[in-house]
Amino acid sequence: MAADSTTGDAPPKQVATAMERLGQAARLIADVRLGADRLVEAILVAAEPHGSNKALQLIVKEDSAMRKHLQDLRSIGKQLEDSHVLNDALLSRSNSWGLHMPLVCPDGAVVAYAWKRQLAGQAGASAVDRTRLALKSFMEQKKRFFPHLDIKSVSKRHCGGQPTMAGDLEEVAYYKNLKDTLNHLSKEIPDMKIFAYQRIDWSKRTACLPSLVDEVPVETSISHSFPGANKPTLGSLDAVPEDRIAIIEVVIPFVLRAVISLHPVGSTMPNAVALFSPDEGGRYVHARGVSVYHVFRHITEYSSMALQYFIGVKSETALNILLQWIKGYETLFSQPCGKCQRVLSVDKQSSLILPPVLRRYRQFYADVTSSSLPKDQNLVKVQAFHIGCSS
Repeated sequence: MAADSTTGDAPPKQVATAMERLGQAARLIADVRLGADRLVEAILVAAEPHGSNKALQLIVKEDSAMRKHLQDLRSIGKQLEDSHVLNDALLSRSNSWGLHMPLVCPDGAVVAYAWKRQLAGQAGASAVDRTRLALKSFMEQKKRFFPHLDIKSVSKRHCGGQPTMAGDLEEVAYYKNLKDTLNHLSKEIPDMKIFAYQRIDWSKRTACLPSLVDEVPVETSISHSFPGANKPTLGSLDAVPEDRIAIIEVVIPFVLRAVISLHPVGSTMPNAVALFSPDEGGRYVHARGVSVYHVFRHITEYSSMALQYFIGVKSETALNILLQWIKGYETLFSQPCGKCQRVLSVDKQSSLILPPVLRRYRQFYADVTSSSLPKDQNLVKVQAFHIGCSS
């Protein structure tokens, strides 16, 4: 009955309902992924020689919670299928979204007359713009969480016409391949060390990070000093198959360590980022962890905002831009504030002496993507600001 009422609703309400259910699915997917991480950690603890019953109880608890989340996710998927958002039969039609709504051109100029009249009667001329934004947001969420539904639309775009510029072809090939992106950034930014891990390998590495504080420069020097050693080391880009890379570690020696999670695994889609001091170690060092230092707590909070902005503007280039933006923190403890011209300042809210922890990501994105600037990312200087000087 609920499915029938949803089908009979006006197209704007169908979009709103589908977006709400997709949001619920996103939260459930996040819960499942977090539960999987906790389950892996509990299994590693239980496998130790002195594993306690507490770890076994945690495994049972997380297993029960994940089963409930997966059951709820199946229920949401059934609702989306009943509302024709996930109906495979509708993919053969020209309307690849599966929603029975009028056609809207990219500029929003062409809309079915009856629907346009209805919207004009309800909310005036601005309703068309608001609906177009809702459709764009829905499409972004659909691409992110259900990429398999866009296969036919992508093939139509490739068959319909070729890119008009050679730069478009380079950009598509460059950002779609994860290892090419990481290798390119490693060459362009030699001061920033980039490593890749499977999720289980990262769990093992975090357990022994305190004893590996000096590992990064040592590994690097060894790999360059003995070219005959062909066996890839843990964390090197050649040691992990591209389709299994789930965690990216970025190290700026003596400054910071950034941990970035990818979803789906092996893609160029980052979904979480956290920054830590290079001397931190332990199981809390992961993409959703929190540093013990206030400086890196503030940077992590600001990095999450920057990540969401980069994804919202252009998800295909989000990882590339994020890594370039993190590189701006190599002068964290030496670059003066762009407003007060001081390196250290007292934060009024926390009463702590902090360096300029903010880097303006909006202006950085505009500078990097500007056609008037050189393509060398190292020439893009990021301004630094204290928390109190950012307004």
